[in-house]
Amino acid sequence: MIQRVAIVGAGLAGLWAARDLNAAGLSTVVFEKSRGLGGRLATRRTDLGPIDHGAPGVPADVAQAAGGSVWAEGPHDARGIGIPGMSTLARHLGQNINVQREITITRVAGTDDGFNLTDADGSTHCGFDAVILAVPAPQAVTLLGREEGMLEALADVRMNPAWTLLLGFDAPSGLSQDVLTLAEPLALAVPMLSKPGQIATERWAVHASAVWSVAHLEFDKDTVADLLLKAFMVATGLVGAPDYLAGHRWRYARVEQPPGRPFVTNAAGTLLAGGDWALGPLASDAVASGRAMAQRLLENGRG
Repeated sequence: MIQRVAIVGAGLAGLWAARDLNAAGLSTVVFEKSRGLGGRLATRRTDLGPIDHGAPGVPADVAQAAGGSVWAEGPHDARGIGIPGMSTLARHLGQNINVQREITITRVAGTDDGFNLTDADGSTHCGFDAVILAVPAPQAVTLLGREEGMLEALADVRMNPAWTLLLGFDAPSGLSQDVLTLAEPLALAVPMLSKPGQIATERWAVHASAVWSVAHLEFDKDTVADLLLKAFMVATGLVGAPDYLAGHRWRYARVEQPPGRPFVTNAAGTLLAGGDWALGPLASDAVASGRAMAQRLLENGRG
């Protein structure tokens, strides 16, 4: 019987899986390598105000279910956001969930009694009946050991990186505060002041194109920030340097080639891997994958 589940990754998929499992009476422990929750539901706090430097928004129903959200008109459709930033949604989802932060799991080992997990400090976390790997596919591969069937299913998954430029201004820059769709090497520029509930100073998240991000994947953050700022100035006519400037790399930002199913699993159905990469690049894909993995374990437990 499955009673205790380890979940690696506190993004949307991992947190939603934990919520569903906890609601059904199972015990879960979520291991997250970062200090914060939510993965690309990320908000950078600066002296000039928060900047959402990951997902600019999520489907309205996802945000509504996560709580602490509002309806907003995005560039293409209605979407939900968190106030004062997207990370608010993740913090709400993480309430009453046992999340162990700043723990990087490096090994998952099956035993006669279930699974043990080893972290980067050499500590072992024991006594789990099942494990969910809610991390990007390349990271899941490193944890699967000799699970040949799962490794084969993940072999063709392709994920693209994304570089993001973060800008802040003490005084208005003179730019329109509308979401901008830009040409190479940029893709999308999102002003925080375009979102409901935002006050304070002018702040932008400027997302580079996938092609440019791949070509500059291993560049350092300062160099990337300078290059993207120059491109943004050319594209928008911005004059004058920002008062806050930073670059952020998302190494596994969006899936290019998903397997097209909500998760992959071992023969026993006790080791599962999933996330948005399993179905597509959207936040709703992450939620669907996380809930499907939880449902599979609940079905196994009842069996």
